[in-house]
Amino acid sequence: MDIVALGKNYIDEVERIAVNSWGGIQVAVHRELFDLRKLPCYIALSAEQELLGYCYYRFFDNECEIMAIESIKPNCGVGSSLIKAVIDKATGERCRRVNLSTTNDNARAFRFYQRRGFTINAFRLNELEYARKLKPTIPLLGEDDIPLLHEIEFELVL
Repeated sequence: MDIVALGKNYIDEVERIAVNSWGGIQVAVHRELFDLRKLPCYIALSAEQELLGYCYYRFFDNECEIMAIESIKPNCGVGSSLIKAVIDKATGERCRRVNLSTTNDNARAFRFYQRRGFTINAFRLNELEYARKLKPTIPLLGEDDIPLLHEIEFELVL
């Protein structure tokens, strides 16, 4: 598996998958709306150059935030490899931490991030009320029909 910066050959495919998964090419987090097309992105490619996953991230105030990550081929090390690439980049940029947010329904992600050294840093009660004002396409129900209500932030101190 290769981890590379998103290039022209894969932009349309990544955007199509992101729109399908996230309800648009924008993500709402921290009461802000971010256009993923304006952010750097790593992609994971198979030996045959098949897209396996992607990870959008941003830098701000000596920090790095993972904005959207998705493994198209789960349980194959794709997510771990993408996170490692972002952590390596953040370390090279002298960031003090890497953080990311997810919703209260995403128990699989909780385990995934904690196994990679991330800890819960913040819990934003009813934050999705505000997010839906910015992005009305956010569904009311998430995984296992759990109401999407809260935002949980994870961090990895570098």
